[in-house]
Amino acid sequence: MEESLNDTVLREANQLQAKYIAIVVRNAMEEFHSKYLSDEQMKELNPIIRNAIYTALYTINNHRKSENVKAFIKQQFAMIPAYWEDPELIDGFKE
Repeated sequence: MEESLNDTVLREANQLQAKYIAIVVRNAMEEFHSKYLSDEQMKELNPIIRNAIYTALYTINNHRKSENVKAFIKQQFAMIPAYWEDPELIDGFKE
């Protein structure tokens, strides 16, 4: 099935957003990286993070189109540990 123009625009927007979110994650991990991860390990970890973020954005934006997407989201939400704290803005961000 050929991708529509709207789908192409949404895909490209999701990919760009995923890259942005991934670089914020990567930069926030810099101290951890320098203490515990080699550059080779970080190189392997970066695309895993980027692809997971892209998948999350894709499913958020396409949940109405597919029962498989809805099931994936439901499964992922069910896996969020109850002990996770609510997210906060990172220390390096100043408004």
